[in-house]
Amino acid sequence: MVKNIEHIEIINDATLWQAFKRGERFAFEELLKNYYPLLLNYGVRFYRDKEFVKDAVHDLFVELWNRKENLGDVVSIKSYLLQSVRRNIIRESTRLKWFREADIINEDYDFDAEFNIESYLINREIETESLKKLKIQLEKLTKRQREAIYLRFTENLSYEEIASTMAINYRSAVNLIHEAIKSIRQNWFILILAYFSIFY
Repeated sequence: MVKNIEHIEIINDATLWQAFKRGERFAFEELLKNYYPLLLNYGVRFYRDKEFVKDAVHDLFVELWNRKENLGDVVSIKSYLLQSVRRNIIRESTRLKWFREADIINEDYDFDAEFNIESYLINREIETESLKKLKIQLEKLTKRQREAIYLRFTENLSYEEIASTMAINYRSAVNLIHEAIKSIRQNWFILILAYFSIFY
């Protein structure tokens, strides 16, 4: 009964994180339920071996549980976990390159982003040819631009959270997204303006 009451009282990231750091099992279960699918989905966009990514996400949660008393406070759990799993995947994939041939991630990593904008256009029955042209424009973005756009418009992260997740500064995060939108707008100004105006 107490567990259920405490569970209901968790209303924000700070409260949930503090409960987790105290070793509350329900808080750990809440983290798993809320973030495991998100982290897996994000991870496979870096590294196409889903089992490898599953292991990386699993190892992250084990590491967090084992170190819970020594963890600092976080402002955004989502951003913190995305940053952590990103770092783990890059570290482990780099280590594995010495043992087997793999699709190694570095600063030129691939990032396979599926943007909400595509669903937005499909839902509004934009013709197939226009959608194909738009997807070509999206594919012309740099990999880091695609990642930043994904984090901003699919995961709804703030610029501060994007900067933290990608290990870049705030201005770089803003610039990545600004340049990406500018690039797309050159050929798709009306559609993109209508779509992105929702988020500003």
